[in-house]
Amino acid sequence: MKIVLIKSKLPVVENYQEEVYDENEIIIKLKACGICGSDIGNIFENSSKPTTKIGHEISGVISEIGSKIKDYKIGERVILNHHCPCEECYFCLHGNETMCEKFTEQIEPCGLAEKFKISNWIIKKKGIFKIPEKMSFNEATMIEPLACCLRSWNKIKIQKKDTVMIFGFGLIGIFHSIIANQKQLETIIIEKDNYRKEFGKREKLSHSFLNFKNIEFEKYNEEINLCIIANHDIACLNVALKVLKKGGVVLFFGEPRANSIIKLDMSLIYSKEIKIITSYSATNKDFIDAMEFISKNNIDLSKFITHEFKIENAEEGIKIAKNGKNRIKVIISANK
Repeated sequence: MKIVLIKSKLPVVENYQEEVYDENEIIIKLKACGICGSDIGNIFENSSKPTTKIGHEISGVISEIGSKIKDYKIGERVILNHHCPCEECYFCLHGNETMCEKFTEQIEPCGLAEKFKISNWIIKKKGIFKIPEKMSFNEATMIEPLACCLRSWNKIKIQKKDTVMIFGFGLIGIFHSIIANQKQLETIIIEKDNYRKEFGKREKLSHSFLNFKNIEFEKYNEEINLCIIANHDIACLNVALKVLKKGGVVLFFGEPRANSIIKLDMSLIYSKEIKIITSYSATNKDFIDAMEFISKNNIDLSKFITHEFKIENAEEGIKIAKNGKNRIKVIISANK
């Protein structure tokens, strides 16, 4: 089978031996995998959450199943949470499930492989979900990133008509803007890529679209209730501190690269009582919430897919995802 590996800071497609499964495990045949910003960080840069595995926004079909597995059937269309918390430890009981020591990758060899094995831990913790009947495999890959976004909003308090400034308008920024619109907030998008800005205007996803380099942020000083950093540019943090109202919130969502260091004016944070909140990944409940959110708001996920590549051409697709220009979501497909 074909698999995408990381070698010398590059994605490489190679042939790989299929995984052997036991009576308590499941084999998934990959149908589609979205390329996430964290994949780009792990391949080309130094990630703050490093892994040697590529691919976690995955959809597929159950192709082989262990003899002791009773809740799933061969041929079922599924997505999965590739790491599930224990729900019993200190972190889980304090609402920090993604910090659980059991919250580790539980698929082999990785998500971006024509076939991969699901551990019994994911099965036991019910981290496999059936894809809604009318949803395509490509669309289903976006349930995971939406779940991550929804989880982050559970950490903050916001009111109708408040103003949110979102830094970055890739798929994550788009999902945050959709959530903000659903909550009846005023939105301002900061994005340098004209393709993404024009897409957002056509889809009426925000009230304003501004360029990070050209904007005069002074006119927004202490006008914003919530700033969401939906990219890995930590320089946005200092801008956020200036534009936020007193008592405002920074939601630091985009994954910073390893050892990212920035100088902050702590007197400003203290005197304005600014809250800085981070959020990483998603729980099983967030996956369920994401599917309900898509259905309730009738979201057409297909419009966010700008590029699709077969797994044998994954290297090209991943490089386009890294470049970032004139694209929103890159999908790698297999077994179609």
